[in-house]
Amino acid sequence: MSSLNKLFNHETAALSSLDLEMIRSVPPGGNWRDIPDEIVAKSKRLQQIKKSGGRTTYYARMLWDKPSYTINTYFNRPGNGCFIHPSQDRLISQREAARLQSFPDWYRFYGSKQSRFKQIGNAVPPLLAYAIACKLRAGSCIDLFAGAGGLALGFKMAGFRCLLAVDIDKNMCETLIKNGVAETVLQADLSNENIVKEVVEIVQNKMGGRQLDLILAGPPCQGFSTAGNWNPDDPRNNLYIPLLRIIGKILPKYVLIENVPGIRFMRKGEILKKIERTLREMGYIVKTELLKAEEHGVPQKRRRVFIFGYQKGEDAFIPPNPMFADSHEVKFDSKGHLVSLPKPITVREAISDLPPIEVGGGAEIMEYDDSWINSDYQRWARGYINFDEFYKRRVLKNL
Repeated sequence: MSSLNKLFNHETAALSSLDLEMIRSVPPGGNWRDIPDEIVAKSKRLQQIKKSGGRTTYYARMLWDKPSYTINTYFNRPGNGCFIHPSQDRLISQREAARLQSFPDWYRFYGSKQSRFKQIGNAVPPLLAYAIACKLRAGSCIDLFAGAGGLALGFKMAGFRCLLAVDIDKNMCETLIKNGVAETVLQADLSNENIVKEVVEIVQNKMGGRQLDLILAGPPCQGFSTAGNWNPDDPRNNLYIPLLRIIGKILPKYVLIENVPGIRFMRKGEILKKIERTLREMGYIVKTELLKAEEHGVPQKRRRVFIFGYQKGEDAFIPPNPMFADSHEVKFDSKGHLVSLPKPITVREAISDLPPIEVGGGAEIMEYDDSWINSDYQRWARGYINFDEFYKRRVLKNL
């Protein structure tokens, strides 16, 4: 599917004149350390970063020939990560971020412009979800705290039927509905006990006495994430409780819960331990794993924790093996033949075909010319090859 030669969401954030001065002074692969002192003197934030020594991803510009750093909800701000375009003096667009998150181009994000930044930055990369889904026989699933649908989309790509997706945010739900992620989309607050009952009833009615195969869930991670302020008392940290209630009432064959790496340390690891312990008490065999997105076809260095659960008697549900090398692990023999896994997908492969736009420019819908395609990843994003074909080509090209 090439979306009739349309390109969606290729819009970028506006910048102040000071922001523009900053990013123009940052070279590819550079960061806040490259900003001249006379510009630093104009910004209290930069002065604080320089004084305390901030992360090297702050005010950073991407490199063409590496995967990007983590795309978060703040990719509309230069000072919150590595979001400066590799060669244009602007931040990456929403479509460029979606490509780096491994969303195909037909997948359009709806709602306000600000909401779309949040939807894309918070999403589970679909190709990471697809790698996990390929470890199971395709079946029925529901997605709780679904966000923009990255987790469910990856499982749909692997043949799963998503019966229900639930999220509290109306813009997220609009994106879920218009992209056909699930048969039913429910905008609701899962902390409400009546909603928990409604979700259980919907699933029971759809399954007609049969057992649901899988519950997917990505409970909000604001209290666990290092992208914003760390807040151990954030009430959203407790949304795993209604999730566990729903799992306990439905008892699917499999469970997959996604979160940020910080969940391992939240309240000294007690939240993660409680989730694992409760699932085991329900009869699940549980394994928790940290996965690297770039090892599964995502052109981005992104780390996520996944809690895998499967009932005794079912096929084991285990993490996928890496399909791509970590960017530092690519090895060749003396003849130049690849002797490790294929190289990870780079920023160039992901976004180099997308047309130049001005700061604050672009459009929600624009024309796309297929002659711009210059990589197999772009062919995949435009819908001309599936991921299995893409991977086959990559292995052959690297031999």
